[in-house]
Amino acid sequence: MALPPAARLSLEVMMETGTYEYQSDFARKYVAEGREEGRAEGETRALLAVLAARGVEVSDDARERITNCTDIEQIEAWIRLAVTADSTDALFG
Repeated sequence: MALPPAARLSLEVMMETGTYEYQSDFARKYVAEGREEGRAEGETRALLAVLAARGVEVSDDARERITNCTDIEQIEAWIRLAVTADSTDALFG
């Protein structure tokens, strides 16, 4: 807010377009963590969508296991299995 309006607008545009790179290690660390969390949430939604599209019933316990998982590689493996799995038991092996 201390900047002149034109300078503030310029910085806001840079940050919105994704061209701004945070300078501090602190900011970079937490931005990266936020991106990974967002990616895991997206992968989780994709997994649940595949299961729903295939008519696979997802119990509350299975849904909790899926939504609590933050390991993207694990979620992606489940997505590959969900394409042919007929139950969440088959999904989890």
